Amino acid sequence: MPPALAAIQVVILPLYAKDPQQQASVLDAAAALRKDLTAVGMRVHIDDRLSMKPGAKYFEWERRGVPLRLELGMRDLEKGIALGKLRTGGEKFEVPLEDPSNKVSRALTDMKSELKSRSEQLKQRLIFRIESRSDFNKRLKEDEPGMMLVPWGGDDDDEDSIKEETGVTLRCYPLDQDELPDEQEGLVCPFLHCCHNSYVFIAGKGLAKESMCN
Repeated sequence: MPPALAAIQVVILPLYAKDPQQQASVLDAAAALRKDLTAVGMRVHIDDRLSMKPGAKYFEWERRGVPLRLELGMRDLEKGIALGKLRTGGEKFEVPLEDPSNKVSRALTDMKSELKSRSEQLKQRLIFRIESRSDFNKRLKEDEPGMMLVPWGGDDDDEDSIKEETGVTLRCYPLDQDELPDEQEGLVCPFLHCCHNSYVFIAGKGLAKESMCN
């Protein structure tokens, strides 16, 4: 989950220690770590199920999409750190227990930027610009999912006619419209062969469904 949307942004995993006093120290440090992070507005959970193996807990929180986990064992406590691991991958990194909020905030900000970049790349990969009827016909034969960005000059009746003829539907008008070219450049609505007044996204039923799944 993106950090801004995640119900739990950080999960703290205190690790098992055989010595009861050491275990108490680890749990106290985890509680202090949560206090420091919640003080700056982060949503933090401590998973103190000590009978559960670390690998199983890692998998559970990864499956739930929590952006960041912080592992804390006795050796980490002696070094004054917790070990951080982002859900998006990458190497583990050290988070100082003395002042954890700056490092954690920076990690979550970096994750937000990475997710945004991935999303933009995926969106661009799944957009196919159509400038002619031949482009459209060729695209319909492709297996790769995606949405077609098409210059459009029709109305509701035209949309119904094209749906009946080809099976595609107009999905939406992009909020950010590309600048429309001059009429002299020759780009027209590929369906109606008239001057277009906006761009629209269109897709066939199967292509759109696959696009959302991917």
